[in-house]
Amino acid sequence: MKDKYQMDMFSKKSDLKILKITKEDVDIDTDNLNKFKEVLLKHETMYPGIDKWFETKVLPGIKSGERVSYIGFNNNEPIISAVVKKGLISKFCHLHIEEESRNKYLGDLFFSMMTLDVRNTANTVYFTLPESLWIKKRPFFESFGFNKVIKSETQYRKFEEELKSTTHFKILLNNVLQKIPKIINSLTSANDNIFNGILMSVKPEYLEKMKSGGKVLEIRRKFSSKWRGCRVTLYSTNPSKALYGYSTIENISKGNPEDIWGKYESDIGCSKEEFDNYTNSADQIYAIKLTGFQSYLNPLYIEQVSYLINKKLTPPQSYYSLEKNKSWSEAISIAELLHGRFQLYTSVINT
Repeated sequence: MKDKYQMDMFSKKSDLKILKITKEDVDIDTDNLNKFKEVLLKHETMYPGIDKWFETKVLPGIKSGERVSYIGFNNNEPIISAVVKKGLISKFCHLHIEEESRNKYLGDLFFSMMTLDVRNTANTVYFTLPESLWIKKRPFFESFGFNKVIKSETQYRKFEEELKSTTHFKILLNNVLQKIPKIINSLTSANDNIFNGILMSVKPEYLEKMKSGGKVLEIRRKFSSKWRGCRVTLYSTNPSKALYGYSTIENISKGNPEDIWGKYESDIGCSKEEFDNYTNSADQIYAIKLTGFQSYLNPLYIEQVSYLINKKLTPPQSYYSLEKNKSWSEAISIAELLHGRFQLYTSVINT
């Protein structure tokens, strides 16, 4: 199974990774699935019949795509489990974070991930919870738009009344969009933070060459050395029109076009004619060396993300500073969340 949602922590003591349980896990009964089951069944005392729910609802739901499930490990010990059910009326079925690992941003992260999981189906979203948890964590739930509770039609717990809270998906998504920047700021290093970087437009054919390693330099007529070491998110231009991946700006060289071509010809990834057409009449150009290129699991198309954030997105002719572009920052935040591209600080654990 590919670790699609792995999150590396910069600490010798902590190594947090979050894995999505897939149809393949269910089909071949993987260790990750068994660990996930083990974590769920720990709640048998409080939720009688949870084993039957796992066998008859969760497993078939994962196989059909109706349910999305996650397990999180710290130092190979399972500490997080989550299940969300997709539909017109979607449900956050289960979320548990071991007490010693609880942190506000992990809770925010999982509620946000589960919200995006149901983005294509949900009109409303609800969950049930014990009354004591609502009293203890009410501000957290209200921050996502879950502002009131009623008695649940089904009482799952053995010793405590079960409550139900519901909100409209648009309200939930709006709150998630407000939270994502804080989540990213808290869970990523400064150099790797998207809000400290740029969005750059690149032709689809050049992105494919980046992916294969045949192109490591981008040429720009105007640029700034202040972006050295920063994160660059790559937008694939027409006809793709999608957020494609990300890289890091390793170095920036400035010179006249002929010198740049002579020095970097093999890394630019285009013909001399294409190079000359772009740099025509320029006295100085910039050669931007990119490193650590990664494509997203799937492109995030501009029409899709514009609909999600309810804002019109205009791609850059060359590049944008994301610090000064809130709409694109929100769009790329969604791409980050969908593709699990977080690097977590030690402070996430035991704070």
